[in-house]
Amino acid sequence: MRMKYFIGLLLSIVIFTSCGQKKKITYRIYSSVDNTYSVEVPSDATQGRCILDFMSFENTNSHLTITIQHINEGSIEEYIRNKHTTDNTFSYNLFQSSDTTSFYRITRGNNMWSAYDLYMLKCLDGKNYLFNVSSDILGQSEIIEIIKHIYTSMKLNEIGKGADAAIEEAEVVSLEKTYSTKFYSVKYPKGWNVIEHLDEMTEVYIGHQPENFGFTIVRFKTDCTLSEVNAEGNENLRQAGFKILKEKQMTVDGMKCYRAVQEISSQGQKVKHISYTFKKGDILYNIKFGSVTTKKQDNIATEIIDSFRFK
Repeated sequence: MRMKYFIGLLLSIVIFTSCGQKKKITYRIYSSVDNTYSVEVPSDATQGRCILDFMSFENTNSHLTITIQHINEGSIEEYIRNKHTTDNTFSYNLFQSSDTTSFYRITRGNNMWSAYDLYMLKCLDGKNYLFNVSSDILGQSEIIEIIKHIYTSMKLNEIGKGADAAIEEAEVVSLEKTYSTKFYSVKYPKGWNVIEHLDEMTEVYIGHQPENFGFTIVRFKTDCTLSEVNAEGNENLRQAGFKILKEKQMTVDGMKCYRAVQEISSQGQKVKHISYTFKKGDILYNIKFGSVTTKKQDNIATEIIDSFRFK
């Protein structure tokens, strides 16, 4: 009896030790074909199809697939909805979610098969990059470690830094006037017109008529998250004929904000808008600059947004 107990104890120690010893994952650095960025990918993964800033990798032994790509969508949910990446024959259980993370566990019917399909979104140099890592063999903690390591390791290569930066120097415009409500204040240049309650949605329009350049402020209460409102807004814009040229995350007076550069063709000409969407509490704000045609106007928009303050 004592011998059986001793053997059982040894077996339990061996099992416990083997379970406790986590396999260390090693990584190798890869750069995108256009040399925009570099990432660290598990060294046992083989590089697959790579075009410009799109990269893919796989490991046939662990059924691991990895893709990294630039997307125009402002959120993971919007990308999944637009690309129809889900399959109705499977069940998708979202077990971890944030503005930059969507982790799914996939099952099929009543059988024992399951897989992990993980997404992370990162803004790099004004562009959104989507990471997708999946496997039906790797465990949850291991595959999460892999995608987080790849996500954290992504860096802009020197050749890509400032590639979109304008070389034109713009005149600095003084913001001498202040528009103020009990909720916020914002500065604007002298000589601009102020029109309150332009319509049911627009709280105020402030602009310079000779240049047909200015901005509107929309403010309303909503229970939706900022990412949900932003994703729905982008979809509505696309249906209206707009293109989302760039989108990045920033802050406005300490609050998270989505800055989007939008473009639409009007009477044979392309018109650019710059939109800032942010939220404080349950109040959503959108400040949009229309007819942005010069670098000077772009800089004015930035200065005005920097002057915005909550009360």
